Amino acid sequence: MQIPNRDHERELFYNDLIIKCLASKEERSRHYSALRSYYLFGGSADDEESPYNQVYPHIDLLTSFLFSADTTKFVIHLGAEVNPDESTKIPVLARSVNDDWLASNADAVVEQCISWALVYNTMLCKLVPKNGELHPFPVEPQCFGVLREDIPMLDRQEAMVMTYYTTMSQLRIDLADHPNRKTILENMSSQKRELNYEQSGLDRIIILNTQPNIQGNVNIDLTDRNRFIPKVDEDLIEMQELWVYDDEINDYRTITRADNRMTIYDRPNIFLKDEVPFIKFCTSPLPTYFWGSSEVDRLTGLQRWRNERIGQMRKLLNLQVNPPTTYNGMGIADEKVDAFMRDGGWLSMGGSPMDKVERFPPEMPADLFREIAMIDDMFAEQSGLQNLLQGKGETGVRSGKQTSELARLASARIKKRSLIVEKSLQKMATLYLKFKQVYDDTVYKDTNGLPFAASQFPKSYVVKVDGHSNSPLFVEDHKSLATELLEAHAIDRARFVQMLDPPSMENILLELKEIEKKEAEAAKQKHDEEVAAAQAKAQGGASGQLKQVK
Repeated sequence: MQIPNRDHERELFYNDLIIKCLASKEERSRHYSALRSYYLFGGSADDEESPYNQVYPHIDLLTSFLFSADTTKFVIHLGAEVNPDESTKIPVLARSVNDDWLASNADAVVEQCISWALVYNTMLCKLVPKNGELHPFPVEPQCFGVLREDIPMLDRQEAMVMTYYTTMSQLRIDLADHPNRKTILENMSSQKRELNYEQSGLDRIIILNTQPNIQGNVNIDLTDRNRFIPKVDEDLIEMQELWVYDDEINDYRTITRADNRMTIYDRPNIFLKDEVPFIKFCTSPLPTYFWGSSEVDRLTGLQRWRNERIGQMRKLLNLQVNPPTTYNGMGIADEKVDAFMRDGGWLSMGGSPMDKVERFPPEMPADLFREIAMIDDMFAEQSGLQNLLQGKGETGVRSGKQTSELARLASARIKKRSLIVEKSLQKMATLYLKFKQVYDDTVYKDTNGLPFAASQFPKSYVVKVDGHSNSPLFVEDHKSLATELLEAHAIDRARFVQMLDPPSMENILLELKEIEKKEAEAAKQKHDEEVAAAQAKAQGGASGQLKQVK
């Protein structure tokens, strides 16, 4: 983009970009608040409390199939034009990337991002450099905006903006080295802000009249249920971080602004050249909509249906416990009726043959409970979670081999979505290595014992998830493949252990070295003994022939 050179025009240009990037923010925020409520409580904020929230465990189970924090490992693949000799540096760099991934808690942040991407439709993860290391933070989609929502790819956006909040004290620390620190702080104002993730009662009001006063109705939840909304009493400042591709420098610019439209920083890319520090997680992408579709959005209709049926069942059961009752005969006071309906209550009638008490309990429909089970099956079918994947049996399955084959076929839809998640993991891990090449001066040693720095590693590479290890559905296939390779003598035992990635793998590899060393010594000793025995036998045969000649 062509960014104006004059300060006044540049400020207007940045302000206009922020408005355009956040054009759908309010609309999306209202939708996200409803999805959040369904995920946490099984209904919207206007609904009564759901007796059973089927959405939460369903999303929790689906997340566990898409990402497994303890098995995810990364490997490095060199470009086709790179000298094969550079592959000696791959093992130590791959191990370093995996170590950085775990040390920065990226596994926990990614798991959180995937869960909430299923809830909203998209989640962002921002990589924040600090002290030469990367620290990932989740960014909710209502705090993010892009210039072109019709383009699904983040790296093809000309501009994007993230909104966040900070305190005045933190801003003073962040501006410690800023040349205009005093002026900026004097013109800065903070205020109490409501970090509300759900629509307030005023947002949901039904307006009946506006003159002379606003009148209407609103459905407000008066229960003591915790809505998990943070309460921050400290004054906050709303900030915007704008990323714009600048044609003049052929790279992104990073602009930090405050909510009073004051530009605090206007700098060339503060992350990595031609890269932005955001990774998009979207489990159900759409070709012409950046935010994709929400898994919870597809489940809300089923949850409402389930809530309706559960409510009807509870009403019928309550009527069976305390059915409608008629009292024929003499008039009965309300006090006597209350006494009669209590445990052990009794009622003395007037003694007339016409006096009668009749109860009318309702009949429970035979298919009502079956309908609840059918709705739950629809939850599973919506996301491709077949019975075999949930540990449930299938009728007609008789052998373990048949179960394994059916589970492999049933997992096709989940595997497809886990590969979508894998692309985001791949992008994120590649940024870890790129950052290491720029800011890490550690001296490593390759497999030949030669020293090198990360900056000396070729720039043509990609960091990939090793064996689709991000999903537990691929783990068993990976183990079976490793076993077949070992039996075919295509790999040694050390590589076999690395592919299985068991607990305490380093200790196992060290013990394996000792075992192989002892086996080599025993084999050498046996070989020496066999050679000595053969030599002795040969010498014995030669001496016997010599005696016969004499």
